[in-house]
Amino acid sequence: MTTTLFFHELRQRRALVKKQVTGKPRKHRLGSDESGMSLIELVVAISIFAIVMTGVAATLAAGLALTRTNQHRSVAANLASQEMDTIRASDFSSLVDRSVTQNVGGITYTIYRSLTWVAHNASNGPCDGVNTAPEVLRVHVGVDWPRRRGAAIVTSDSVITPPIGAYNPQTGHIAVRVLNRDAQPSAFTSVLLTGGTSRSALTNAEGCAFFAFLPAGTYNVSMNSVGYVDRQGTTSPTQIANVAIGHVTSAQFDYDRQGTIALSIEGHDGTEIPTNLPLTIGNTTLLPSGTRTYSGTGTSRTITGLFPSLDGYEYWAGSCADADPEGVDSNGTAYHLNGVRSPAVAVAPGSSGSGNVDLALLSIQVQNSNGTPVSGASIVTSHAPDARCSTGESYTIGSTRSDGTIEIAIPFGTWSLGILGRSVVGGPASTYLSPSSTGNSITLVLS
Repeated sequence: MTTTLFFHELRQRRALVKKQVTGKPRKHRLGSDESGMSLIELVVAISIFAIVMTGVAATLAAGLALTRTNQHRSVAANLASQEMDTIRASDFSSLVDRSVTQNVGGITYTIYRSLTWVAHNASNGPCDGVNTAPEVLRVHVGVDWPRRRGAAIVTSDSVITPPIGAYNPQTGHIAVRVLNRDAQPSAFTSVLLTGGTSRSALTNAEGCAFFAFLPAGTYNVSMNSVGYVDRQGTTSPTQIANVAIGHVTSAQFDYDRQGTIALSIEGHDGTEIPTNLPLTIGNTTLLPSGTRTYSGTGTSRTITGLFPSLDGYEYWAGSCADADPEGVDSNGTAYHLNGVRSPAVAVAPGSSGSGNVDLALLSIQVQNSNGTPVSGASIVTSHAPDARCSTGESYTIGSTRSDGTIEIAIPFGTWSLGILGRSVVGGPASTYLSPSSTGNSITLVLS
């Protein structure tokens, strides 16, 4: 009996174990220390690391740049000191403005010196309008290097007294100031002097070139920098300076890099345009009338050698007075009511601008006295001489189509019209073309 109960209990225990093994597994929640890192946490961590490292890299780069700048400034200071020692050791009469380069550690440094005669107690330069005889030589040395990244150039200044008897007091002087288009000093610009003696000098940082101790007489002061022009578009402008004993004669130039204007003469599709139209530009600084006319051919023109005036240049086609939309006659009466020029084209130093030139459109019908159209007729347009165009203007334009019609585009103003090789017996003797008019049309009748 006991044995039977033992085996019965054993079978029950085995069945219970089997049920526990084969039943549904229990779910276990992992502890936080066993869960690992999610994808979002990984991205955030990498982003924070990148931001930190970017800041570190920027700090290191700024530190290295500062170190390089300090090194360059240290070298430049030594070069400036050497240049000043060279000046003091040189023969006084041999001192001139100059600019030289020197390579140190693979870096090219530019060393320039500027010499200016001033009065002993002067607080400004000789070009500032004070008629004081020069007594001492003000020396300015500057050292520059590439990629300064905003760091100031290294400079050194001193004053040198000429030896006794170095110059004849019975002489005079010329002070030349050179300004750019912004009325700012133009430094390191070459100025030439010819006359009783010939000299050249570079302007200093104040745009001043000073020619000291000149024999009394008449001198020519000129500029001749490649690619530069004055307000009249002159590459080598010249002024006359009369030197008197004990006096400073002044001269001033507005001189800057020349600009260019590209102009396109526009008509409409099928419109005949004269191939040799002159173009005129306008600016109040152009002497004597504030305008200048350029000849040429084709519908695309380039006008070079222009001073980069802040006001820019207005433009129009034709050379006669009434071709100007704002032109006036000798009595000051406007040729065109409410006429307005095209907007001025801005020209920056050494740069170019562009614009489109408008023309007056005219439709012409050519026919015989019996009313039949005349094909192949060439139109002749003529403008009478005036104060601006001393010989007038005349153009032969295209030829009529089979229906006797043609559309032409010519400058504004009053024109007489004819047919090449034929006599016109009917139609207007002349026609007025206004900048504001459209739909101009006439009929010409041939004999």
